[in-house]
Amino acid sequence: MRIRQHVNPLKANFFQIAVEPPELPAGVPVEVELGSAEAHFLMARAVEDPARVYVGVEIRRDHVALANAACERRGLNQVRSVFANLSVDLPRLFPAGRVSRFFLNFPDPWWKARQHKRRVMSPELVAELSGLLAEGGEIYLATDVFDIALDAMAVLEHDVSRRFVNLREPWTFLRESPFAARSRRERQCEAAGIHIWRLGYRKF
Repeated sequence: MRIRQHVNPLKANFFQIAVEPPELPAGVPVEVELGSAEAHFLMARAVEDPARVYVGVEIRRDHVALANAACERRGLNQVRSVFANLSVDLPRLFPAGRVSRFFLNFPDPWWKARQHKRRVMSPELVAELSGLLAEGGEIYLATDVFDIALDAMAVLEHDVSRRFVNLREPWTFLRESPFAARSRRERQCEAAGIHIWRLGYRKF
């Protein structure tokens, strides 16, 4: 099966997705990966910490089907991928204050200047994630593209409402991931010796 590697989230048809909110058992922490692809990272997180619920938000329907089938085969019932557009659908997927962690692993770089508006991290997204995160909730981003990391850091550090604090100190990257789980791209970068820029922020 051939799966598209990049999808323009600003296309009109992606603003009309009939999203199906995931089941979120009361009292169970929820971790969400935005742009979860095959959900390798979330499945690894579920093995690492099975006492949580894990939700992948992915705009490529084929990836969602493959990820959910893989989770079913492995008996990882606490992991679920949903077909949705994170640009518009997050409030329909998660109640305010319900998410404990958001992960953005290797978001599409959209290299051309005219495509930069498609890049995922923006002041609007940060404000939305803040509303969905519980107090003390966290945002993690990993990328092998320095411009993406710097842009994301600028958005989080310049957040006018000061909703987030850097887990190390201002304008500082994490030295390493605090989690054992790895996405497919992360494993590829580590195997090839490609530097990974990591950010971690906590809501306060």
